[in-house]
Amino acid sequence: MILFDRIRSSRQRDTATTITPPWIKPETLAGFGFIAPALILFLVIEVFAIPYNFYMGFHEWNGFRTPEWVGLENYQFLFEDPLFWQAVTNNLYVALGSLTIMMGLALFIAIILDSGIPFAGVFRGMVFLPVITPAVVVGLAWTRVLSVQNGLLNQTLDVIGLGALKSDWLGDPSLAMYSVIAVFIWRWVGYGVILFGAALLDIDEDLKDAAAIDGANTFQTVRFIVLPLLRPIILIMAIWYFILSIRVFTLVFILTNGGPYNASEVINTYLYKAVFTYSDIGLGSAMANLVMLSLILIGVVRAYFNRRFRLD
Repeated sequence: MILFDRIRSSRQRDTATTITPPWIKPETLAGFGFIAPALILFLVIEVFAIPYNFYMGFHEWNGFRTPEWVGLENYQFLFEDPLFWQAVTNNLYVALGSLTIMMGLALFIAIILDSGIPFAGVFRGMVFLPVITPAVVVGLAWTRVLSVQNGLLNQTLDVIGLGALKSDWLGDPSLAMYSVIAVFIWRWVGYGVILFGAALLDIDEDLKDAAAIDGANTFQTVRFIVLPLLRPIILIMAIWYFILSIRVFTLVFILTNGGPYNASEVINTYLYKAVFTYSDIGLGSAMANLVMLSLILIGVVRAYFNRRFRLD
């Protein structure tokens, strides 16, 4: 009798386990509860917002009245708008500075720090600090540094006897974009230093020693050994810096807001003004679609290099 009761209770437990769907188990429901906020945010931003933004790019809408279908008029307006092309040109200036000055400076600093100088770890931490500092803080700090009145840079020029070089770094149309690029480089160069430094650690020291035995100087070692071995990471950094140059917004918005006289306008500041200042959501959506298309093209290029050079 006792054996029969045990068998019956065991069958009841098996039946209950079989009948109960696994997705209503308490631990499963708890897991869904934890991921629900991120999942909802993903669905709203990625699954809904991107197709809706693409749809709105073909409409004229101020956010209140009924959207009006205008077809390709928003894109035609952008392609004929000198301000839009000036913004694109400024983004390309940022990209050019990133792919030349910032890449070269990051590689140079990484090589110096890899040479075994004292306190190299401290210097790495210092150069990486701007990367992890919020862009708002960086922008506000540099606004004080570059201010025409009581700015740290102009005061320093006065102290060292170069007062003739004092300028309105953010208010002069001929200097504003260069000031923005300089701040952009200052903020992101540390990212390249860390990645290049990690890649340099993977280079076999025997290769450098062999080059030194053959009479190669430091420049020749870097030129014929280090740079070829760093080619994959250089390509990755170039793509990453180019993406950052297209996405730049916060620094420009805080430092100059695209001014003076639109001299430092970039695509994202122009997009922001179109939507939030002029309430032209259709035009802003069209610009956002063009930015998204450019990022997709960059992703395709990166995927090609991944296969071509096995970067991952």
